[in-house]
Amino acid sequence: MGSFPSPTLSTSPGAGPAPLRRLTQRQFENVSADVFGFVVPGRESLPEDAIIGGFEGAAEAQTPSELLISRAQRSAEQLSTFVVADRSRLSRVLGCERWSSEVDQRVCTDRLINGLARRLFRRPLSADEAARLQDDVTRWTAAVDFEGAMQLTLERLLQSPGVLYRPETSADGYALASRLSFLLWESAPDDELLNEAAAGRIQTREQVRAQATRMLNDVKARRAMWNFHRQWLGLERLMLDEHAVRTPEVDAPWTEATQQAALAETQAFVEHVMAEEGTLAALLTSRRAWLDVESARLYGVTTVQPGQETVLDATQRSGVLTRLAFLASTSHRGATSPPIRGNALGLKLLCRQPTPPPAGIDTTPPAKPTTGARTTRQLYVERTAPGTCAGCHFSLNALGFGFEHYDAAGKFRTTEDGLPVDATMTASVGDVEGPLDGALELSARLARSKDVQTCATQMWLRHALGRAPVDAERLWMDALTTRFVASEGDVKGLLLDLVSSPTFLSLPAEAP
Repeated sequence: MGSFPSPTLSTSPGAGPAPLRRLTQRQFENVSADVFGFVVPGRESLPEDAIIGGFEGAAEAQTPSELLISRAQRSAEQLSTFVVADRSRLSRVLGCERWSSEVDQRVCTDRLINGLARRLFRRPLSADEAARLQDDVTRWTAAVDFEGAMQLTLERLLQSPGVLYRPETSADGYALASRLSFLLWESAPDDELLNEAAAGRIQTREQVRAQATRMLNDVKARRAMWNFHRQWLGLERLMLDEHAVRTPEVDAPWTEATQQAALAETQAFVEHVMAEEGTLAALLTSRRAWLDVESARLYGVTTVQPGQETVLDATQRSGVLTRLAFLASTSHRGATSPPIRGNALGLKLLCRQPTPPPAGIDTTPPAKPTTGARTTRQLYVERTAPGTCAGCHFSLNALGFGFEHYDAAGKFRTTEDGLPVDATMTASVGDVEGPLDGALELSARLARSKDVQTCATQMWLRHALGRAPVDAERLWMDALTTRFVASEGDVKGLLLDLVSSPTFLSLPAEAP
């Protein structure tokens, strides 16, 4: 498999820029929950993140706005008010039990500086920062009282650019600890990681791998796995308004609750399988499931213990592509769409950009005939038969036709309008080629595909860096891909290799 050199943390000629990134909406919420130890009911969220290349958190899309500033301010006010409203809660946040005297207040403020503020900033405050904060607390306490001073202090900290943004341009252990934690936990470093950075023990490849191994075994890694896969595979498209209902012919009982249950089932699948098995093959072929009553209905499972693991029918399901979230989100309300499903596979799993349709082409779904039965497959074959469509649609339709055993709600079917479903295909996308019969065979083929493994590597690297890889990083990206393919899709191994590669260890300043 070969190996990377063992660099120390420094600028590397094989690394691209480290642009200034802001916390995403989910990272902002995770940091607050992890650092404070609770979630504030009804707390204001940051605005939805723009998506570039399929992912949130791309630096080029994070332009400051009045909406961002106002929501961050409101969120800080709500959290700080919640903290000071309960003495025991404030005591836990500060790490002290009393603050009646000036001496006690100074001790509490010192603990805030060395505890909560250190976690929020992902580094120790400088002497000057600590002195200014201590002076402000003293002044605000004199003007109001200590609880009021703490409320103002928390509001100030939570809106600080050093908290909302992720500076990664200084070659020190704290910057790398932050980069590690936001990739593997979607949150701020814990005390152990910060302590290792303070001791200078996050410098070498081996030290980074040791911490990453610990972090991947932590329960917080599950949400990071879900965060990557929901973006990579577009699974949260299911929550768009267009998917809030299905036509009665497809699934009359479908409601927003069904929408949420379908996504929750797929999330539970991704989190469990990636945490416990950790391979691309398991993601694409496992039949393990964690159902509630509503998702069980759609899967045709008659008995279910909510939260308990079950195994889905081997003749119907195999991996994430045969789960409700993917199938329903790549359909229309009233019918499936083979081109949409095929395009999702080509774009997301094989990194193949689709060819835009010619100008003036009718891209609306074909309508069911008023007389006579026709399957969705037959309708799309007829619609895309002309030469202006056939060239591009050959591969799109072929991949999508493999999923015609699943209707627009994700339910398995063998007939449509009284006609037998035909899910055979002849795939021709990269190394996924040849005759295949249905989504189960296709999923198994995708699980073995080197092109899929290469695409997954590229997507993980883009997600980790918050930008597309640059030419200087081609060497490291190729090495990561080679090792991932040789490991037969070991995702945890890929992440350990990624975080100990020179392109991840190096934190150069962004070019002006």
